[in-house]
Amino acid sequence: MPAPAIERYVKKLPALIVVLCCALAIALFTTWRALHLAEQQQARARLQLESDALAQQIETHFKHQTDSLIRLARRWPLHHAQRDLWNSDAEQLLRDYNSFQAIEWLDRHYRMQWIEPFKGNEAVAGFIYQPSHPNYPVILEAKASGQPHLSNSFQLAQGGLGLVYYIPQYLANGEFDGFLLGIFRVEVLLNDLINILPSNHLNLRFMENNQVLFSAGAAELQAADWSVSSQVSLGGNSNFRLTIYPTRHLLNDATTQLPMVVTTAGSLIALLLCSSLWLAFRGAQRSRQLSYSNRQLHAEISRRQKTEETLKHNQARLKLINDMTDHSHDALFIIGLRPMEVVYLNRTCWQGLGYSEQELRALIQIAPREVMPDAIKWLTELRSMLHQQGNAIFQKRVVHHDGHTVPLEVSVRHLRRMGRDYLICVGRNNSAQLQMAAHLQQLSHQDGLTGLFNRRYFDKTLISEWRRLRREQIPLGLLMLDVDYFKRFNDELGHQAGDDALQQLATALNSCLMREGDCVCRYGGEEFAVILPGADGDRCLQAARRVHEAVAKLGIRHPHTSVESGLLTVSIGAASLVPAPEWSPHDLIRQADLALYRAKTEGRNRSELSDANTTM
Repeated sequence: MPAPAIERYVKKLPALIVVLCCALAIALFTTWRALHLAEQQQARARLQLESDALAQQIETHFKHQTDSLIRLARRWPLHHAQRDLWNSDAEQLLRDYNSFQAIEWLDRHYRMQWIEPFKGNEAVAGFIYQPSHPNYPVILEAKASGQPHLSNSFQLAQGGLGLVYYIPQYLANGEFDGFLLGIFRVEVLLNDLINILPSNHLNLRFMENNQVLFSAGAAELQAADWSVSSQVSLGGNSNFRLTIYPTRHLLNDATTQLPMVVTTAGSLIALLLCSSLWLAFRGAQRSRQLSYSNRQLHAEISRRQKTEETLKHNQARLKLINDMTDHSHDALFIIGLRPMEVVYLNRTCWQGLGYSEQELRALIQIAPREVMPDAIKWLTELRSMLHQQGNAIFQKRVVHHDGHTVPLEVSVRHLRRMGRDYLICVGRNNSAQLQMAAHLQQLSHQDGLTGLFNRRYFDKTLISEWRRLRREQIPLGLLMLDVDYFKRFNDELGHQAGDDALQQLATALNSCLMREGDCVCRYGGEEFAVILPGADGDRCLQAARRVHEAVAKLGIRHPHTSVESGLLTVSIGAASLVPAPEWSPHDLIRQADLALYRAKTEGRNRSELSDANTTM
């Protein structure tokens, strides 16, 4: 090369090195930012799942309490003339749930009449709702619609912030007769609802119309400037929201050292590249000063020797970076496109699946479905990312060498380098998060004491079976069971003995199921329900007979002298309907419930069929 050309090249080299360093710095920052944002997105998605599951549990737990109030309200035709009977049922409900401040009856003129307990609630005795009261519109709406409704929070006459659940009351002839009121003190209710949640690692805020009603959860302050929220509907009131802020514990679980490792590795590579160019620049400066004699040749040889040493040093550093990547807990692999090939696999990829690196590479090339069953479909989805030019998160399952499958959450980032497209994929085993979500789903359908299905599962299954059998025009049977004199059993022997008896009764009820599709649910307190798809009235009575026999075999002693047999017994109301458009599942429940009360009224320890009035 002529000397003038060499001189021009040498003068431009420092500027080129600066431009290259800036470009590498921008690329490193972009890569780090992309990985960091992907991890933040993963943490937000995980926290949103937990928020939705917790909100659903709060609604379910509150619904158990309001359902108990509604069942009490349905007995008003029996209670309105028998205050002692009403007080007894109200006292039982107050013992079952600690969230109630009081249970009250408001007459048709909106005057407070019956209050249980009276102690602590003397301030509302004889209280009359006036149009100026904040809950007056709620009363009018509940009366007009005939449906229960929960008020917003307001200052109770007893003192403190409270909520009221208004249930319209009707006599047997359909005449409006006032309201049944469930009074909740906000702090007590929310403590009861929130304390059931597995939220020891979360910061929770329970809000009403952007006003914080309750705070609970982890003691540490929030660790990020974002949060997730889920709407909570309580008693028909949708003004509540559950807001969760991420904690340092959650962010630590959701983040890895991968962004830092990638940034550090890239910085070292950029530094080495710029250092090499700077050495080349210094060598060129020396070459310019030398002549084209032997001295210039010797200088060139010396420069090349130094360059070789630098390359060896760079190779050693690159090996160190590769070793650091291999020891990451997450699987890191890079896929090259056009042509498609696996460019890089870290050690976690092949060791985590029980292969050697050569075995895994050969298997991916020959039979990728043996590693990932939907590999072909996923590769098609990955190709579509070329048009989107963005990030994506996939939930996949990979197959271990021994045959079992492993859930894998894969974050994919598209990059284009030197005219070729690459996909940087980071995979993480998220089996713990999936198991947590499944466990929360199971808890939402299971009663904690008896292990039977809970009320939420009962409502869902009854509606589903009603729709299925309506298409087939097959009857749907229902048994409603109530333990006789259970309050006296608890009063005499204590609640622990009552819980043990309910658990034994649950086991006996399960043993009475004879056909696939039959299921037993805990309806609430000492009440149980048995769904019998395809059962007519005779089959319902046969099932009720088996229940009586199974309960008698338990031989649980009842201490109260009014029980003739001396053993714990149950009363059963049976009903069966062929689903029709003019009926609903609530009609079936109402018939079974009326039959149950007829069985209790006519002596207990018996079964009654709603439509035929057949007595066992």
